Parts: sequence; structure tokens; C-alpha cells
Amino acid sequence: MLGANKIIVNDLVTKVSKRYGVKVQKYVNVGNHLHLVVRLPGSTMLARRRFHSWIRLLTARIAFEVGGAFKGNPLRNENGERVKFWDAIPFSRVVHGRSGWRTIDRYVLKNEFEAQGLPTAQAIALAREIYDSNQVWKLSG
Repeated sequence: MLGANKIIVNDLVTKVSKRYGVKVQKYVNVGNHLHLVVRLPGSTMLARRRFHSWIRLLTARIAFEVGGAFKGNPLRNENGERVKFWDAIPFSRVVHGRSGWRTIDRYVLKNEFEAQGLPTAQAIALAREIYDSNQVWKLSG
């Protein structure tokens, strides 16, 4: 992702999250996808509704700002054919317990290293090394 687009996406994540009261705890913009670890306040049903509204607006705004697509004017390639901005729907999961948080922290850290240009194998090894040495837990705890 180009530098200007990264700035646009980072700004949109901040603005849309603030609007819906979603706390972004971890965020990595890998370039062709995003990793977000978020906390949603409120009851389960309220949090679920808030998440759906938040993710719908965030993905639509990113498609509009970065791809230039909007209702009535879909994104088109250089041949004028309609194309999709997103390849798939957002993946989400609920994280429980210390083990779940450690797993998601290590996964996000690995993606941060990949976003900085490290090959996948090296990113996995470095993230594993950092977590096995407990450096992250000493910093955060």
C-alpha cells in the first residue's frame, strides 16, 4: 500500500473507531490487509451491533477513500470492468483468556514484522523468540 493510502486508512480507523466507541488495542496495516484487535464496551448484544455498524462503515469508507468507489459508481480496472475492492468479508473472532491473548499478540506482532518487510519465516521466528523470552510480558506487565 502506498504511503498516502496508509495515512488515509490509519486516519479512518481512528475516526470511525472513535465515532462508535470502539477501542483499538492493536492495529497493523500490512498493506493488502489490516489486523485489528478491538475492545467493544457494553453488553454482548450492544457490542455485537456496534461491531457490525463499525466494520460496515470502516470498510465502506476505506473502499471510498482509497479505491474511489461509491454508490452508483463502482470501482473499475484500467479496462473499465467492474472489480471488487475487498477479496473477502472481514474475519473476526472473540479472544478469551491469557492463552488466547498471547496467541493473538504474537500473531499481530508477526504481521507487524511482515509489514516492515521481513519474510514470513523470519517474522514467525522473531515473534516466537520475543514471546518465548517473555520480553513482551515484561514490557506490558
